Amino acid sequence: MIYDRVQSENNNGHETITPCYCTSVNATVLPRGAHSSFHNRFSGNSRQAPCGVEESALVYQSVNAYYNGTWEGSLLPAESNYEGCFYLAKILEYLECPQYLRRDLFPIQKPLKYAGLLNPLDAQHHLKSDEKTFKFREGVVLKKRSKEGRGPICNIGLDKEFEIDTDTITLPPYTRVTVEIKNLNEQCKLYRGSITSGTKVTRETGQYWGYSVRLMTGLQKVLEGKKFDIVAGVSPRGKLASQVDVCILNKPKILLVFGGVSGVDAAVESEELAEWRRAEDAFDVLIRTTSLPNGSRSERVEENVLSVLAQMQCRLETLNQL
Repeated sequence: MIYDRVQSENNNGHETITPCYCTSVNATVLPRGAHSSFHNRFSGNSRQAPCGVEESALVYQSVNAYYNGTWEGSLLPAESNYEGCFYLAKILEYLECPQYLRRDLFPIQKPLKYAGLLNPLDAQHHLKSDEKTFKFREGVVLKKRSKEGRGPICNIGLDKEFEIDTDTITLPPYTRVTVEIKNLNEQCKLYRGSITSGTKVTRETGQYWGYSVRLMTGLQKVLEGKKFDIVAGVSPRGKLASQVDVCILNKPKILLVFGGVSGVDAAVESEELAEWRRAEDAFDVLIRTTSLPNGSRSERVEENVLSVLAQMQCRLETLNQL
């Protein structure tokens, strides 16, 4: 998870920290042969805590990872064909997408067969059709011919369609875009404006604007590049999050890595080409979810995500008050 500091003042005069993180989850948390309804419920439950502060979700798989470029979830995960990473990534993308865009962006497919069981995130960028005071919205390019000299037509979930104000941008139909409406309060046939980015929306308004999903072929790909100040693995052998030392003055970026049902140790051992062989060598610190003995022989990742995120949030708030 990536935590970033936002320059703002709270009521006590302290500079507040708004966590913005990147989670990394091993796709083996989805059991082989399990029913699709379980995959949906599991993925939905693991998204509830991160919603509102997550920058991106990294899904990695430590065994039998492949991608043929045309995957649509036609086969269920099984011993001979394990596609858990793609199932998990697809469900996470679906949850992050505003409801009014899902019909255009997500055709009928097996991973989403039981999407109705998912708890809605109701994220800040999931604006309703009657919310017309916020000038930024998510949209999708429609398969409509625009007039000469004008840009593509988009659906942005309002009573009128949106037209990009320049014809220099060529976008194929069903492309998702973030737009800024310039005539929101005017009487007009179409809304008009420009394309922007979620980063700009968050920077200008302070409002959370969703997360991205990335697929990794293994744990080594997640950790390479040294893009984070602290890399923490979640393991029963680690220390409590309340004991982790984090220097918040330098805007630290912290990556929290969750393993599969066998934990991060199994994920580390499966990386045959990596320089490290133990979790202690792969991560800067190991974090455990509770001080009590673990009564289960397997990792409950959906519970670990909720617990660790809450503890890390409390830890950062405590450090902020010092």
